[in-house]
Formats: sequence, C-alpha cells, structure tokens
Amino acid sequence: MLIFDYADFTQDATKIFDAALTNEVIVNNKDGNSYKILPINAEKQTGKSPLEDIPYIEANITTQEIVELLRENRAGI
Repeated sequence: MLIFDYADFTQDATKIFDAALTNEVIVNNKDGNSYKILPINAEKQTGKSPLEDIPYIEANITTQEIVELLRENRAGI
C-alpha cells in the first residue's frame, strides 16, 4: 500500500495514478479524509480481474435450486 498526502497528489497526480495500476493507493487530504484510488480499467493494465481475488467456496447446488431459494426468501418478505 502506498500512502500520499494532498500535496503529493496536487504536484504529481500522474505518478499516483500510475502507481494505482499496480498498488493500493491512499491519498490523505489536508482536512483529514482519506481516499483510495482505484483504476476503472485495471484489468486492461494488469491482465487480471479484481474479482479474481474474492474468496469463494465450492457448493454443490444447481441454478434451479438457487432460484427456488431466492423465491422462497422473497415470498417471506
């Protein structure tokens, strides 16, 4: 993770945007707020989807079973 302050950002935003393509980037504003820079087209730059990092579990369930569960759940609302 790279952390920059507001002065860094105003002086060299291009460097910070480039860094965000390969690193998690946080910019701390002078009023105390922090902002994370996330590139929208990161997949094009890195060849990797951000969804690839989401953990998952193997479940032996069919699409039809999922649909039935959702319908049952919504019927109870």
